[in-house]
Amino acid sequence: MNDLDAYREQLVPQLHIDESVVAGGGSCGEHDSAQNLSLPMIEHLKLLATAVCCAEDSVVITSANLEFPGPEIVFVNKAFTRMTGYGPTEAIGQTPRILQGEKTDRTILERMKLDLKAGGVFYGQTINYRKDGREFVNEWHIEPIYNDRQEITHYLAIQRDVTERQNQQNRLIYEANHDSLTGLYNRGYFRTELQKAIDRTQDCQDYLFGLLFMDLDRFKLINDSFGHQAGDQLLIEIGDRLQSCIRPQDILSRWGGDEFAILIDDIQDLSEISQLTHKIQQTIKKPILLGEENLETVTSLSIGIALSSMGYNCSEDMLRDADTALYRAKERGKGSYAIFTQAMHHQVRQQLQLETDLRYALKRQELILNYQPIISMTTNRIVGCEALLRWEHKTFGWVSPAKFIPIAEETGLICPLGDWVIEQACIQAKQWESIYQDLPPFISVNLATKQLTQPGIVEKIQEILEATKCSPELIKFELTETAIAESTEVAVTTLRKIKDLGIRLCIDDFGTGHSSLSRLSCFPIDTLKIDRSFIKGINASEHQTKIAYAIVKLAQSLGMETIAEGIENLEQFYQLKSWGCELAQGFLMAEPIASETFQEVLNQNLIYPMEC
Repeated sequence: MNDLDAYREQLVPQLHIDESVVAGGGSCGEHDSAQNLSLPMIEHLKLLATAVCCAEDSVVITSANLEFPGPEIVFVNKAFTRMTGYGPTEAIGQTPRILQGEKTDRTILERMKLDLKAGGVFYGQTINYRKDGREFVNEWHIEPIYNDRQEITHYLAIQRDVTERQNQQNRLIYEANHDSLTGLYNRGYFRTELQKAIDRTQDCQDYLFGLLFMDLDRFKLINDSFGHQAGDQLLIEIGDRLQSCIRPQDILSRWGGDEFAILIDDIQDLSEISQLTHKIQQTIKKPILLGEENLETVTSLSIGIALSSMGYNCSEDMLRDADTALYRAKERGKGSYAIFTQAMHHQVRQQLQLETDLRYALKRQELILNYQPIISMTTNRIVGCEALLRWEHKTFGWVSPAKFIPIAEETGLICPLGDWVIEQACIQAKQWESIYQDLPPFISVNLATKQLTQPGIVEKIQEILEATKCSPELIKFELTETAIAESTEVAVTTLRKIKDLGIRLCIDDFGTGHSSLSRLSCFPIDTLKIDRSFIKGINASEHQTKIAYAIVKLAQSLGMETIAEGIENLEQFYQLKSWGCELAQGFLMAEPIASETFQEVLNQNLIYPMEC
């Protein structure tokens, strides 16, 4: 007897065929015994038995007893043995409990028992165990078998090993919810969990949680210096360190790029926030070895914090406020943190309003230029001025440039605003040239980084000069050291083209940026403008005094003129003049004034400082 015969024997035992029934072509009636089955009927049963025995899915038939110790197995097919390791002789007479183990879900078994007792069909899935103890995920389909009197006599269980399918689903779920680089939760999963936490606050007033939104300081510099592979290594290490700082119930996510987020669950005391923040910052600041050469680097995190006590209904609002707090933290310096407050919310709304209104400020003619006089230290008379943009808002009144210039730079409005300033300065310079033909004042205009790098900037400047008929030597562009340092190759080419137009160039706030002396000679610069921080320290700080003196002498050695801005007293003025500084600017001489007032001052031909 082969294996198939052994399994089939369970369903169709050896039968004695009644030859007279076969010969007479009769059939088995309702009261015929199994021994009197006709040959066609026996062959039919054998076919059915073969189909069941050879089925790919596990087939188990049990008795109908559902009470402890449970139904008895009366039949198993070949697939059951392949799946579990139990042969017919080992399984028959046992209960399905032989497949159960530590991780078998008892609630599923209870539901199965209730469904079957009610005469229903059961579908379920749980972890079972093979004969050798290995786990597998078993998917069941169990139906009752009825006799002619509609009594349940047995149960038929179709079982399937879905372990690989389940593992694949688990992998897909994992990949959908986790960051591929760090293994941390991703943005989508975090957003969902954050919304759940917010929903919980609606039902439980005492429930408090916090959101930490973090950005890695200096990541771009590290990534560019060490390479992208080292950058990835850094992100993985930061993720591991953050994970070590939080509790099991907290949720850590890599939000994207070099940003991370933490949901601090069930806060009992607000001091937990500051303690965790301090712990995170101290952990992150420890040196990290990167690359194959194990190069040591140190970084930090800026952290924005939002608390559920602000009364959020939407995860997007809380994330927005945490991001706003992060922005404030960055303004305070690297490695800082800030907690979002209602006052901060008001500032953000005002800033958004300013951004919207700034887009229409030119059309509404709310922007004007003021001019701060620049004095020759040789003649003590006005020789030029700096054009300074001012905004008179229809609602807020005069808006400080410290507020709206950063907005213009962030939104890209700085380019159209800068173009307008250049055009207005050229128009004004042309008017003064026609009035003061012998010695017309020059106008210095600040050129932003984005203006310097925008395509076609040189052509645009040339068009403005031609349209206004302004002499290019009356215009001087002031650029910060940072603007030049951030785009060296582009800056050199662009500045030389601008210089070829006849416009003079000045480095503003010299000594505070990132330029090096070795690169300074590469740029076609005419003037160095000493930053006001050094002027303020003259004769008050020996260190600052030496720096201011060194800048003046450096400019002289390079054939450049110097201008000192922020002069506030006579002592500063005369000290700079004694060093050979050519030009002076500051409140000692005059504040920024309107063009009409500036022209009146020019007409008076005054000597500065007035105390002279």
